[in-house]
This record gives sequence, structure tokens and C-alpha cells, in this order.
Amino acid sequence: MTVSAQPIARREWYQARVSLVTRHASLVWLIILTIATLLVYASSLSYPFFWVDPIDIGLARDRSLLQIFTTSQGYLYYRPFAFALWKLLAALQGEYNPFAFHLVHILTHVLNVWLMFALAKRLFQRTFAAGIAALFFAWYPFSYQTVTWVISPQPQATLFMLLTAILYYDGRVKNQESRLQPESSQAPRHRLKPRLLSIDKKVWLSVLVLALALPFQENAASFGFVIAALEMLIVLQSARPPLQSGAGSGWGAKGVRWYPLLHIGVCLAFAALWFIIPKDPDSTIAQFDQATGWYLLQGLIWPVAGAVGAWRVWFPALSNPAWAPLVIAAPITLLLLFVAYWRGRHLPLFFFGLIWYLVMVLPVWATRGFGYVGTSPRILYVAAGGAALIWAGLLTLDYRSGRVNRWWKVISGVLVAAILVQSALFLHTRQTLHDQTMPAIWDVVNTGQQVGNDANLLFINVPDQITPKWREFPVGFFRAVLMPVSVDLGQYVELQTGLRPQTQSLTVPSRAHLEDYPYNVDMRGEAVDQAQLSAAIRNADRVFITEYDPSGTVKIIEAGGLAASQSSQPIATFDGRLQLIEATLDRDNHRLALIWNCLAPLDPDETIFVHVFDAQGQLVTQADGAPLRELFPLSACQPGEQIRDLRDFALPSDAFAIKVGVYNRVTQQRLEAVDASGNELADEAVIVGQMP
Repeated sequence: MTVSAQPIARREWYQARVSLVTRHASLVWLIILTIATLLVYASSLSYPFFWVDPIDIGLARDRSLLQIFTTSQGYLYYRPFAFALWKLLAALQGEYNPFAFHLVHILTHVLNVWLMFALAKRLFQRTFAAGIAALFFAWYPFSYQTVTWVISPQPQATLFMLLTAILYYDGRVKNQESRLQPESSQAPRHRLKPRLLSIDKKVWLSVLVLALALPFQENAASFGFVIAALEMLIVLQSARPPLQSGAGSGWGAKGVRWYPLLHIGVCLAFAALWFIIPKDPDSTIAQFDQATGWYLLQGLIWPVAGAVGAWRVWFPALSNPAWAPLVIAAPITLLLLFVAYWRGRHLPLFFFGLIWYLVMVLPVWATRGFGYVGTSPRILYVAAGGAALIWAGLLTLDYRSGRVNRWWKVISGVLVAAILVQSALFLHTRQTLHDQTMPAIWDVVNTGQQVGNDANLLFINVPDQITPKWREFPVGFFRAVLMPVSVDLGQYVELQTGLRPQTQSLTVPSRAHLEDYPYNVDMRGEAVDQAQLSAAIRNADRVFITEYDPSGTVKIIEAGGLAASQSSQPIATFDGRLQLIEATLDRDNHRLALIWNCLAPLDPDETIFVHVFDAQGQLVTQADGAPLRELFPLSACQPGEQIRDLRDFALPSDAFAIKVGVYNRVTQQRLEAVDASGNELADEAVIVGQMP
């Protein structure tokens, strides 16, 4: 009896645990969704301000709240709540700290994921499918730009839009259920409340919440039509089990209510205000650009679009124009989705998701060209909920055949797993790209803070934008925009520190060494020849150059600078034409600072060598080349000028001595070297750093 009781006890224990998980399934999903979201976006908490943050946040900083709500001059849009939020965050901190801005964006996205789960659970009536819908929304590939870029107001607008949908659903369903009560339980008609007062409070609250979304981002003006589609979905879902006789009176036989007209009215009122408010003129005209349409369509069928994006690499002949793969894949995908939902007896849900997506992107398609849209995946954030519902809704389909249902569970499960893997890989690539490149902006900010307002800084080969070489989607550019040329580098410093050094950006492609860099790079600044570069170096107090490491990291480091020479006791003189007057070794940072005085012109083939030897006299590392990281050859130095040359190198633990000299690249001959007393130096080199 004891033996037979053990399996029963284990079974009861297992069933109890399953029951516990089932009862708390929503809580478990919220935890999973939070962790999944933070895995992708938590690292952005360390990001600085980037892209055009200094311009947009600067507009909010320099305006009063009254100006923010009454004018939008200097800006293309009217988004007073976004501007007010930026001012509030700065006021609470006492400074413009990017951490708080990124934190608000991430937390807003987490809340949106939770709300997406809550809405999907109401529509699906299935917790697991709702969790998948929220996970699709959390890992929606096109959202990477929205969540990491703090001046994108789409997350805040979407927060209120999702709340609007949930409140409307709850209020509308409660209202409909009350109408399904037997007529005898209802009050006499002469005692019925006026029509407006009979609306559930949650429906009224949904109208108010939608009004809060509009001043964050004008695309929310289309969400009134999403609520209208939700009304139709509620009516059709309630009609699946036949309604009781005489219940659900209203517009149409199915009991359609007019309540969404309130939401549409609020949206139209804000649209009128948006056009009235003074703002900068926008040259965009209605165009329905073909490339833009295909780009936007990718967001709806992103799992398929991401799968066929590689056609541009594998089958170049099928990729002209860029959207050629979508011409075949998109109609087939939409047709298959339609058939699946139709046969699965859930067609209203498909059309609801489709309408949500379309009404949120149609204004963009009508008013924006590909030049804007092709680099702006953030615009799809407000439409992502509709796409997520369509793809996750496949898990809810119910076919009449039990055998078909079993096979469908397997197929849809595999499809969900494939979509999640695909999205995770896409987002991981962008996360890695941003993590590797954002420190370059911090280099600019920290440097500017050190030098102050009076410095004139020259930056070479600074990245404007960086794009992965592998193209996952056939249309558009899914890149990291770091420091575009439209923003002066000093503005990044000013926003966070209040200091504004003068900066100039130039490009010297031959010094970028991008051959082994894993991404495609667009650098900011005009490409210059050596004469133009030398002139710019003479006008700068300090010169900085960007290093692109094969691992993907980007660093902006100081190369040195040029100044008028000052008389000083030399450490060594080379061929009577060049003097080394100072050498300082920073052992912690493995940096050697060399100060040179030019006495006479040098040959173009003459350059500097820096050799590091161990205790046995063996060469262990070296840092040869022209000063300022090869930016300023010795032949460009004029008599009376002084070069400050900074060289970084890995200093081995067994390093014993550092020797510096000058040699001819062609002949390999070293220039004659003498010390301060005129004595000839061994090996025509001076020892500038010797270990104890």
C-alpha cells in the first residue's frame, strides 16, 4: 500500500505545482517579458545622447513651458508633451543626464510590453498566445531605434494608445454584457439615462487617455480608427456564440456602437491644432512613394521579409529594384495568413490586426519619401501591436478537424520559435553594434569637458553612421546613427556639461583602416588631401583620430597637436634638423608623449621610429610612423613649429628600454643623432624610457 501511494503522491505534487503555475500564469509571463526586454535594451542605459539629441533636447531646454505649448518654430512637428518630459527630467536631475532619459524610455517600453500582453489576453482569451504576442512586440525588430533613441516619442504615445484600447475593451464589453440582461431586469424606458450618460466610465476614460497620447506623437491621431476596428471585433466576437434574442440593439444587427466617434473626434481636433500651431515649413508632399510602401510593408510581414532579405546577396538579378523579393513574397504571405485565419474561424482578429497596422502607417506613406522613411524604423513602433497580434494570433486558430488542429499546433509552434530566433539575432546585432560604438561619443564628451570652452579641436574620421554588412531586410537601412554631420560635435559636450569647445570634423579615408572593420562606416566631414589636413592641424589646439578595431569597437583618441616652438634644452638632435625636447611615458595608459622642434625641412621619406626592448636587448614591440598617427608627416613641419606627438602601444611586462630615432623609409638609413652635449648616440637613437 505504501509503494502504490508514492506514485499517487508524486502525481498530486506535480498537479499541485501545475495548478500553481496556471493560477499565476500571467505573473510568470510578466516576469519573462520583463527579462526578455531588458536582455535586449538594458545596455542602452550606458549610452550617451546621440544623433540629433542635442538639437531637439536643446530646443526644449531653451524654451519655457508656455512656448512649448504655443509654438513649434524651429521644429517640424508639434509634440509638447515630449518636450515637457525632457524639461522635467532635466529639472529633476539638475542637469541633462542621458541615463535618466534612457531609463524612462526602457521602462516605458517594458510597460508597453505588459499592456500588449493585457490587451492580447483580452482578445485571444489565451494566456500563452497573449504572452507570445507581447514577446513579439518586445522583440519587434524595427523597434531597436525607437527604444534606444531618447527623443523618439513613440513609446510614450504607444503607452497611452494601448491603455486606450484596454479601457475601451473593458468598458465596451461591460456595457454589452449589461445589455444582454433580461429585459425585465432593466429599468423602464422612461427612466433610461441619456445616451451619453449611459456610456461606461472606462469608455469615457479611454477617450481621455487617447487625448494624452496625441501631444506626444502626432501618429496617434490615427488610433481613433483602431478603436473603431476594435468595436467591430468586439461585436463580431460576441456574435460567435449567438446573442440572446432582442439583446444588443444599436447601429446594425450586430449591435455596433457609435462610441469610437468620440475617439475619432478627439483625434481630428488635435490634427486641426497640429496644423494651426506655428512650426517650420515641411517640404514633404503627399506622394505614396513605391519604395516607401514596400519598406512599410516589411514591418507587417517582418518574419518573411527578414527571411528573404538575403536574396539581394544570393540572387542579385532578382534584387533590382531592392523590393523585388517582396513583390513575390508579400502577396503570398498575406494570402496564406488570410486563409489560415479564415479556416481557423478567427478572421475578425486578422482584420483587426491588419487595420491597426495599416491605419498607423498610411499617413507616413502618404507624406514621407524613402529618403526619410528608409532610415527611420522607429515610425513602425506605433503599428507594431497590430503586426504582433496577427502573427501571435496564429496560435489561437481552431480548425474543425482535431487532426488538423494537432498538426497546426506543431506548425505554429515551430513558426513562433523561428520568429523569436530571427528577431533575437537581428536585435543582438544592433545591440552589439551600439554597445561597441557608443563609447566614441563619450570620448568626445569627456575630451570636451577636459579642454573647456576656449579649445579648438580637430576630429578625424569620426563616424556619422555605421551599418552591419549583412542586410536582413531587402528595403531600407537598419543602421546606428551616431554623430551625423548636421550636429556639431561640441553640441554633444554642451548638452551634458554646459561647455562648448570649437570643433571641426574631417575625413582622411587612408587613415581609417576600415579593411578589417566588420561594419560599413559613413564618416563625417569633408575628405581632404595632405595640404588641407596640415592646414587644419595648424589651426587646431588638439587633434583627435578615430580608431576602428577589427573587433567592432570604436575609439576616439588624441593624436597630438602643433604649436610654435619654444627654446628648450633638447634631449637629442637628429641631423641638425629635428630636436626631441621632451619625452613622457605614461605607464598606466601605455602612452608616450614626444615633443619635437622643427629646425629645418625634412624629406618626405623621413619618419620616426619608437622601439621597445626587453632586458636581453630583444625588440618586443614598436610604434613607428609619422607624427599624429600618420596625419602630419615630418616633411610638412616648418622651421619654428613644435609637434606634440602621442603614441599608444601595448607595453609588455618585460619591457626594459624605449629608443626613439628618425630614419628614411626608402633607404632604411637612420639620421645621425647626438645628445644635448653634442655626443653621438649609439644606434642613432635616444633612450627615453628605461625600466628600473
